[in-house]
Amino acid sequence: MLKLIYFELRKHVLRRQVIAAIALLLCLNIAVIYKDYLSGDGLMGYFMPHSKETKVEWAFYRDMHAKLDGPITAEKARFVTDENNRLNALVADKTFSREHQPGTYTGYIWNDYAMFFKYFYEPMKYAAKYEVNMSQTVQKAKENVSFYSDYHNAYEVSRNEYIVDHYEGRKISLFYDGKPWGLMFGYHFSDLLIMLLLLLVLVPLYVHEKETNMNELILTCKRGRSNMGMAKVAAMALFTGFLVVAFACVNVAAFGSLYRLGGYDMPLYALDSYQNTPLSISVLSFYGLLVLYKFGGAVVIGLWLSLLSTLFQRVIYPYMLSVLLIAAGLYASGFLASVELGKTIVALASPFTLLKADSLHMELLGMKVGNRFILRSIAGLAVQGLIGTVLCFAIRRYGSSRRVKRSRLMNPIKAGA
Repeated sequence: MLKLIYFELRKHVLRRQVIAAIALLLCLNIAVIYKDYLSGDGLMGYFMPHSKETKVEWAFYRDMHAKLDGPITAEKARFVTDENNRLNALVADKTFSREHQPGTYTGYIWNDYAMFFKYFYEPMKYAAKYEVNMSQTVQKAKENVSFYSDYHNAYEVSRNEYIVDHYEGRKISLFYDGKPWGLMFGYHFSDLLIMLLLLLVLVPLYVHEKETNMNELILTCKRGRSNMGMAKVAAMALFTGFLVVAFACVNVAAFGSLYRLGGYDMPLYALDSYQNTPLSISVLSFYGLLVLYKFGGAVVIGLWLSLLSTLFQRVIYPYMLSVLLIAAGLYASGFLASVELGKTIVALASPFTLLKADSLHMELLGMKVGNRFILRSIAGLAVQGLIGTVLCFAIRRYGSSRRVKRSRLMNPIKAGA
């Protein structure tokens, strides 16, 4: 079996054009990350452009983070509060000077206040108040458990018990800038590049064998149909896994070196955009979880592409249908946060929902199964696992033609006479 898997990889993946395409798209991925790093999201956004005009501001940002990053202490909290109050008092008259002002961080008092408030005071305030705010949420959930128990609402009891079990005792004790982590979590351009590579390799997977009559030859071998089918699926999964891991490593390296990611062990809810996440793992562990979700979604997408390849004799048709399939899957995944049951089911049926696992875990997104509350991310994994199993059987069913011309296989000499 291992030899068959290696044969499939060598035949479809280990080719010059495929390796060149992978290298080219990895470089393109790095270039896009670097372009976004330079352009930022505007002067008024969180990520300022990196240019000569913002060199002083970024130097202040890095110097202050070097001073404050790490465990939150009373001394650090006091410094941030006092410094914010001092700067706030200096700009209380709301006047703005165009002249360079000595004794300031960035050259201008107003710019000092705006940056300190946005990058340090607000995040420190969020971290300091998170424990109190979340304890209030948990207390309310405990009250809801008692309330819904009296009315025998099993689903709401289950949902609020989940909140109590997973949100109680939360506390942020580390201070780092979590925005770059959130930016990396929501970076999906690499997913598009992975889809392009899957289209390049998987769509012709079975079509080329039909063009060369290799599919008929496979049927003459003992257990050829089952072994080759399993080998193709395994090779497809290995290729998909390699792409997902390769692009994930490039993303971590690029974001880490450019944005200077820190606080690998800080909890995910330390990011304000993930304050209501049901997960209590570190940001680095969460990125690893995202990679696993993307692998699962990409494998199912690869199975769909492979199935389309088994149904046609000419490669143009599965290519066209694959593009339509990807477009429909992306559209369906847009309903992942919908409150309507029908739209939720449509989203769960799309493998692209797993590629958006960052959005699935920003809030407590769940659904009712029986009278129990389960996370939509778990439901999505279960649904895609079922779909993937069905696709494997379908590929095995249609991967090799069932009808073989006896004149060609059983009497080759007579046929060639």
